[in-house]
Amino acid sequence: MSKNYSEVKVEVVIRNIQKPKFREKILGIVLGKHGIFKLALVCKEDIPGGRIFELYLVVDRFDELRISKYFEAEGDVGYASVKGSTELFNAIRKFIGNIKYYVSQWNTIPALISYVECKSLTKDEFLRRISMKDNRFSRGWFNFFSKYGVIDFANLMEKIRINLRVVVI
Repeated sequence: MSKNYSEVKVEVVIRNIQKPKFREKILGIVLGKHGIFKLALVCKEDIPGGRIFELYLVVDRFDELRISKYFEAEGDVGYASVKGSTELFNAIRKFIGNIKYYVSQWNTIPALISYVECKSLTKDEFLRRISMKDNRFSRGWFNFFSKYGVIDFANLMEKIRINLRVVVI
């Protein structure tokens, strides 16, 4: 019996959390969870008209965000080490195509770690929200959907199983 999905292991290590230097408001979709931690896929505008994907870790203390659902979150940004992000993006590429993504050369991802406010969004709410184009994440998603159409990420997440492990040191 062959499996009809890709399995990817992603490990995030948070250590020596320093006082965050800035706040950020992101728009994304939840890919996986481990306790209060959610792994999110965001699309940001890196250059005018750009659309580059990146992973974020979000601390969701009140379990407001659901896997394969769109969301908006704002919080103080820290950084965490990550293993498996390239493998995850390669698995996504099998189903979406040749997407552009960013993986830090230091294997780190941004993390919304303190004073995080989260809000789940329906697909229609998300599309209305990105049409505002008021930050680099809404512009990135808008640029991506304008070029490739609206992707059914819920269906995509049925094809990719993410084994997420978060370790706080």
